[in-house]
Amino acid sequence: MFWVDKLAQELKTRKLKLEWVDDMKTPSGRIHVGSLRGVIINDLIYRGLIEAGVKAKFTYVFEDQDPLDKLPHYLDEKIWGEHLGKPLFQIPSPEAGFASYGEFFAKEFEEVFNNIGSYPEIIWGRTLYLSGKMNNVVRECLDKADIIRGIYKEMYDKDFSSNWYPFNPVCSKCGKMVTAVVTDWDGEQITFECRKEGSYTPGCGNVETKSPFSDEGHFAGKLPWKVEWPAKWKIIGVTIEGAGKDHMVSGGSHDFAKLMCERVLDYPVPYSFIYEFFLLKGKKMSSSKGRGSSAKEVSIIIPPSLLRMLMVRTKIKRPIDFDPTGMTIPDLFDEYDRCAKAYYEDGDENLSRIFELSHVEKLTSEMPYYPRFRDVATYVQIPNLDLVARFTELKGSKLTTLEQDILNQRVKYAKLWLKDYAPEDFVFVYQEKMSESALNLSNGQKEFLSQVIEKLDKNLTGDEIQTLLYEIAKAGKESVANAFAAVYVSLLGKVSGPRAGYLVVDIGVDKVKQRFAQITQASKK
Repeated sequence: MFWVDKLAQELKTRKLKLEWVDDMKTPSGRIHVGSLRGVIINDLIYRGLIEAGVKAKFTYVFEDQDPLDKLPHYLDEKIWGEHLGKPLFQIPSPEAGFASYGEFFAKEFEEVFNNIGSYPEIIWGRTLYLSGKMNNVVRECLDKADIIRGIYKEMYDKDFSSNWYPFNPVCSKCGKMVTAVVTDWDGEQITFECRKEGSYTPGCGNVETKSPFSDEGHFAGKLPWKVEWPAKWKIIGVTIEGAGKDHMVSGGSHDFAKLMCERVLDYPVPYSFIYEFFLLKGKKMSSSKGRGSSAKEVSIIIPPSLLRMLMVRTKIKRPIDFDPTGMTIPDLFDEYDRCAKAYYEDGDENLSRIFELSHVEKLTSEMPYYPRFRDVATYVQIPNLDLVARFTELKGSKLTTLEQDILNQRVKYAKLWLKDYAPEDFVFVYQEKMSESALNLSNGQKEFLSQVIEKLDKNLTGDEIQTLLYEIAKAGKESVANAFAAVYVSLLGKVSGPRAGYLVVDIGVDKVKQRFAQITQASKK
């Protein structure tokens, strides 16, 4: 049984009226592909619960109430630096058509996870405050500030003075939140100072007394993140939420949240689980530092179902180390095709379930023909080749409309892979001019080409030419590998390439014979 289904059965025994699955992210910049892992894992759990007959809900919170604490490297500091420390929803959008900075980056990420088949209900952090829903927990946390100070002391040996309070107000003078420090709470109003010596942006020195409670049209401020995380569990009604190992390690923010639930909020800790990082070439992805590839960028180079499968196939406690260069993408397509075969032919149960949970489009009753990606990447490099005809021949029957769509999709991604990520030895171009290496073939290789000229016929199919080449090579002086290398060097200028028989057909038998004749007749330089 796949891990999602096991977990769903385990959670079913809790017999809750509603299982509420949730995930959260601060849209402080382009959200990296690593953040998709949490989305997909929580989506799988939600889907597993529904299939198990459990009433469930799945939400995703965009924390646009958070301050901009670091400026992404792709934004001009001269223009955007003044917004450091301000709430994301109160900063202008980098592009027209969006209400704010936070909404712009959130919507970009939402589009990606929608495209890979995940549709959680979106909750905006600002709305939780502006609707007044957070006001009761804000009061609760301010009233119990002494208990929260004690949790900080117990967990981090951090001493806060008796006039420290867990609230980050927005300064009504400069609009910044990170520089404002609360020094008093009288049960209805807070007093704070917007300190000039901010850690990464200066405050204005304003001293102010105001209500910490937000309402429609007025954002007073927010709870600090470690305090706010469990507070939102309570307000939303979350019963299930996992997190990356940086939050879940002993003494991490999740342990802090558990103590908040027990001692301050009187709320049951949601079912939790830890998942490993999504790495890019061995490095953890970070939105705030602009490292790695954004979710949008990665979603452009592989199809939605494969991007989803990248998350589905890997056990949650194992890191995903994604490197799009080399043969990673062709291998991913091969694995997807194996999973499809298992699903349609009642094969391996886990592979079948991976395909079912990865496939974004509606599943068909019969398995369509999936042209192998590396074959597509090979043939797409041959000028004037009719790809539909070629893969119709390989399939052995006419391609359906769906199969032509699958082929067209793979052609699109093959071109992207060849352009930016394929190994050099996989990329080939027919050499219109004879290469130097072709002139330097051995006598045995030239003899092989001479025999090919004699026996090659334009009426032969690609498979028949492949067999012919093999038979001539096997009977010759050179090894089979060296003989086939002579074909590739003569036509492509490199020692390897696509299936030689089809390459000859695609270039044209007459053109190939002419090239071989030029080589065999030329003298060594």
